[in-house]
Amino acid sequence: MNAPTRDPLLRRKLVTRNAPPPDKPAVTGPAQGLSRAFARATSSVAPLVAEQGETRRSSASLAELLDMIDSDAFVGQLDGLAAGTAVVMLDQSTFATVIEAMTIGRLGPKPPLPRRPTPTDSSLLADLVNHTMRDLTDPVAAAMRFHRPVVDHRLLAVLLDDVVFDTVSLDVDLVAGEVQRPGRIMLALPRAAPETLTGDQAADSESSNWGKQLEETVMRAPASMQAELGRLTLPLSEVLALGVDSSLTLPLSNLEEVQLVALDGSVQAIGRLGQSRGNRAVRLTSWPGGTPPVPQMSDIKPAPRAKPEGQAGEGGDLAAIAASQPDLPSTPG
Repeated sequence: MNAPTRDPLLRRKLVTRNAPPPDKPAVTGPAQGLSRAFARATSSVAPLVAEQGETRRSSASLAELLDMIDSDAFVGQLDGLAAGTAVVMLDQSTFATVIEAMTIGRLGPKPPLPRRPTPTDSSLLADLVNHTMRDLTDPVAAAMRFHRPVVDHRLLAVLLDDVVFDTVSLDVDLVAGEVQRPGRIMLALPRAAPETLTGDQAADSESSNWGKQLEETVMRAPASMQAELGRLTLPLSEVLALGVDSSLTLPLSNLEEVQLVALDGSVQAIGRLGQSRGNRAVRLTSWPGGTPPVPQMSDIKPAPRAKPEGQAGEGGDLAAIAASQPDLPSTPG
């Protein structure tokens, strides 16, 4: 009779054992504890067990987030987040399985046919979402609640801000008896605003925002410019005697140039007097920073005596000369 072979006790103790697997690093980031919170919420609203799966975290722009959402998925809008609007997504298998378990009390051997979520589905799934958010260990995400469903996914481009989103995706196995179906839930939270940052990052962001706001305010301020056709120096007595039908004599050389002068008296551009679409216009011929004409306009002495009433001076009546200029193709300056 052969005796069964057994390893001696000493030999078993000398066998090298595999080292225990290292502890997994603690999960950090938005929506912490999503796996446990969703499992508890699923068991509380339906006779289902959500076996924990893989949790993936990533960041995505608005365009990338829209590509990550399935066309037949259930999407709900969350409120209660100061940084902006967040969304929750349950894929077709998840929301159909949960609704089937909540309404029938069990799962059939075959999954239901794909369909679009209905308002009744939204009312039932709101409890699941609120239970999940309430059990999150992340205090920021735990304060959010289900607001309303997004029936048309095209509205997400309007409802969501064009910012960076932190996405948390969880793959689970939904089990009821001997039936098991896969599922996926995803949360998309807008990244915290720069003012919530600390240290040098918050100081740099605040300084950059202040400079941008200052620039926008300054650029919106009105800027007044004057178009000068010429300058005259007159005695005070003649200035006080000016009235209707008075004439001021200007040299003909000045009628072809108009100076655009800022409030501080600096010349910003040189132009020509004319018309555009029936309006008085000035066509710019020299831009700021260019070489100014030499010599520039200079003051002239007044005429020795006034012209008779109704007679134009040497330079002609200003309004008549301006009206006789050709129509310019440019817009008013």
